[in-house]
Amino acid sequence: MRLRMLIAAIVLGMTLQGCARAPTVLGASEQQSLKSMALFGDDGSPRFAAYMACTSEDQSCALVDKAFSTWADERRIAIHLVEDDDAAFRSGVLSSGKAPVLPYRLALQVSPLLVPSFFQFRGGMHAQGGYKPPRVGYKARIYVFDAKTGALLKDMPVHQEVTANPDATANSYIQSEMGILISSVDPYYHVARK
Repeated sequence: MRLRMLIAAIVLGMTLQGCARAPTVLGASEQQSLKSMALFGDDGSPRFAAYMACTSEDQSCALVDKAFSTWADERRIAIHLVEDDDAAFRSGVLSSGKAPVLPYRLALQVSPLLVPSFFQFRGGMHAQGGYKPPRVGYKARIYVFDAKTGALLKDMPVHQEVTANPDATANSYIQSEMGILISSVDPYYHVARK
């Protein structure tokens, strides 16, 4: 009986430790700052309306939009997919048609980055060259506004890139990176994800 309880305690501890070490793209001070704002209630419910814009030279924004829409559906977050120049990204109270009843406005601008692999050769007396593997990532900006006054409370630039397997598609990397970005803002999402 004690052995079973010990094993159960170890498994529970490892599970909780895994949750505490969820991947994030934010520094400890940024995480603490977001946590102190209470973007989420004690029950984990969101206290903000979200606005998200994606810009890209390719079709990767469809994956980004899907990742954020899935997050919003699963967490019951009011999300608005907007253009990059939307008023949601500027200080000030939004027009009455967009004014949220929640205390915060969370606005995210995301630009996916896809860098294909290439071979570089520089000839001459000191010839250099080498293979550069593909890279996948994004640049983003996370804003938190007071919904009532429109005051900017937080402005966090984020940049993340990973080396990709040249035989894999970029889709899985983009989905994974968006999951990490979302769970950086919403620590409850990592636990709730399937």
